[in-house]
Amino acid sequence: MIEKEQEQYEKTGYLTESFRAFHIRDRRKMEFDFHYHDFYKIIYFVEGKVVYQIEGKSYRLKPHDFVLVGANVIHRAQIDESVPYERDVIYLSEDFLSQKNALGESLKHCFEEAQKSQNRVLHFAPDSYEDMVGCLLKMRRIGRQKKAPYHDFLMQAAFLEFMVFLNRNVMQQPKAFIETAVYHEKVVDVIAYIQEHLAEEINIDILAEKFYISKYYLMRQFRQATGYSVHQYLNEKRIQAARQMILSGVPASIACYECGFKDYSTFARRFKQIVGTAPSKLC
Repeated sequence: MIEKEQEQYEKTGYLTESFRAFHIRDRRKMEFDFHYHDFYKIIYFVEGKVVYQIEGKSYRLKPHDFVLVGANVIHRAQIDESVPYERDVIYLSEDFLSQKNALGESLKHCFEEAQKSQNRVLHFAPDSYEDMVGCLLKMRRIGRQKKAPYHDFLMQAAFLEFMVFLNRNVMQQPKAFIETAVYHEKVVDVIAYIQEHLAEEINIDILAEKFYISKYYLMRQFRQATGYSVHQYLNEKRIQAARQMILSGVPASIACYECGFKDYSTFARRFKQIVGTAPSKLC
């Protein structure tokens, strides 16, 4: 039942709750295309043979790795079904993560650090795991008792405790982010450039000249690393940036040009293709 629920969320790309947690252990053939969600995801890797590809970088997971996948971050898992794959998966909403306490602290800190370092996998010092894994085990136990009184409160308490321990460990161990990912340096540089210059004119010729690389070689390597052409990737990132601006109150007509589109009709058409609704419907 848990697996069916998880598949549904992966397919729709939407999360209607503040958070949702799963513990999954399976051994079956699973093939995922590159994709993204408008929610955040944490994976605690227990065992298996898995390579996680995230924004052009490939991470071969080791037991006790934490994977942080931000909203709209392109990723996929490559899974070897010859051995069991066990993991805890948590989906988190943007609204929930963005809340701050009186000191201005938010649970989003770990994802912000992952974005800043452009590394999405963490492996902490051995003595750091007791509290975090203890919370995950508690969440598994609570999850099996859905009809018990105050179940939702208990689950939220355990989840908040886990997120506090995770963020504290990220703050105390900035070198826990794994830097041994396999990646094509030029492709990762191009991805970073695109993300930082969405409002500017960008095309394959400009990128090839800027990064001193054959455009045909770049096109081939970029698709291999991300599953997208440069043009598709650029459109996806521009539309998602525009979507965030519109949701924050910026008029669609302004978000269109701020995110690099030259005319509104092209923007509106692409927006509906990617998001599934017209930009004016989000206002």
